[in-house]
Amino acid sequence: MNTIDIVVAPGPWDPEPWRKAFEARCGTRKVHLWPHDGEEVDSERYVICAWKAGEQVFEVLNRPEAVFSMGAGVDHLACLASQPNLPIGRIRDPDLTMRMVEYVTFATLYLHRQIAHYQAEQAAGRWAPVTQAAASDVRIGILGVGVLGKACGLFLQQLGFQVAGWARSSTEVGFKVFNGREGLVELLQQTDILVNLLPNTQETHGVIDRQVFENLSRSGKQGAPAFINAGRGEAVIHADLQAALREGTLSGAVLDVFGVEPLPSDDPLWSMPGVLLTPHVAADSEPDVVVGQILHDVFRLEAGQPLEHPVDLGRGY
Repeated sequence: MNTIDIVVAPGPWDPEPWRKAFEARCGTRKVHLWPHDGEEVDSERYVICAWKAGEQVFEVLNRPEAVFSMGAGVDHLACLASQPNLPIGRIRDPDLTMRMVEYVTFATLYLHRQIAHYQAEQAAGRWAPVTQAAASDVRIGILGVGVLGKACGLFLQQLGFQVAGWARSSTEVGFKVFNGREGLVELLQQTDILVNLLPNTQETHGVIDRQVFENLSRSGKQGAPAFINAGRGEAVIHADLQAALREGTLSGAVLDVFGVEPLPSDDPLWSMPGVLLTPHVAADSEPDVVVGQILHDVFRLEAGQPLEHPVDLGRGY
């Protein structure tokens, strides 16, 4: 039986770390970086490992045995939704999950401990302590309670925060989860810090709008609510987020993802008080970890077994 070779289409990422990681683990398998090594691939059997590589790779290499997303998201593979028989795999590994837990925990503590205030006071040379609420008095609402949302919520619970979530359907994750539009409003009304971890699907596109921000609780001990976006920028109506921050509907935000990336240098968010921006780094994919999981699934394909973590592109996850 011919082994399955690897085509790596890393898109905007530096290709060399991926070449090295795959070649170190692939043995006699061919590893082809696309388009860096040319667009033609002479392998009879191959899979495509991609990250925001564009549709052309799938047009030129149109007979893969499977396609893998090298990051947590799969929305960049939406062009393959018309091929329901093509296996699509995603990355689910403890390293990536813990990176997201780290980021969401950091962002929550940044807002909870009012670090933006102290940064401003430090810049002005002022010693100005403010009243600090206990974590047990702060309510965290998480939009999207899949693998990442569940892990983040459980960790924040361990720090003493009150945690609830919102999902498309009922699920057991270790904290209360609301469902449907009515459930979303109910969650928002009892949330002090809102965390978005929703995937990018047709249903989630633009779901976080002015009304969502206005429905957040204003009875918390630290006043106006705050927002964390580590999911997908497309879930947020950008103008509504700007307005909510400008008008004081939100007291602050930690934002890692945006509808347009890189965020334009003239965007008002760069200079808004109480807003911390990071360049889509909440849960970077570590090549060695990702390669190991992809090759595990390649071995399964060669043995006639299904992928361990398949994706339904119709649902978006």
